Amino acid sequence: MFGRILAGKKPQWTGRLDQLHTFHYLPDIARGLLVLADRGEADGQVWHLPAAKPLTAQQFFDLVAQAAGQPVPVRASAASPALLAVAGVFSPLLREMRETTYQFRAPFVIDASKFEAVFGRLEPTPHRDAVQRTVAWYRSRDHRATTANQRQFGCRGRGRSLAPMRTDSPDVHGPRT
Repeated sequence: MFGRILAGKKPQWTGRLDQLHTFHYLPDIARGLLVLADRGEADGQVWHLPAAKPLTAQQFFDLVAQAAGQPVPVRASAASPALLAVAGVFSPLLREMRETTYQFRAPFVIDASKFEAVFGRLEPTPHRDAVQRTVAWYRSRDHRATTANQRQFGCRGRGRSLAPMRTDSPDVHGPRT
């Protein structure tokens, strides 16, 4: 998604653009997981990690476009359930996405109050900062190899992942080689 916006293309979303969604920034996830790994009382329980306030997909896309110097509002494409069903015949990734579309068709807001009650407040990175860092990182990379991998694994045309769960953030892993 970041790559598509940086290239001046429409981002793609698998649900409604007007529904609130919790977007996590990977360094915030890493900090939360370190807290959980360090505390014995976390064992054997389900935890929702803190994140910045929920945004609609449209608001998130507009933040990315602003950080990338692209026009706002962003005109995004939303994939219908029928489109995902047809595309899933050809793409294992899209076939699996059908299982999680409930997260994108109605509000999907994470409640981290249990985490905060037990471990205290873990201040999440504001969306604007997280997006600016991700755009800066993305611009510093050569993504031709990423595009080739996307074609190989059947997700051509999807751009980058939506970044709530980035696995290639420099803040967590350092530069990837």
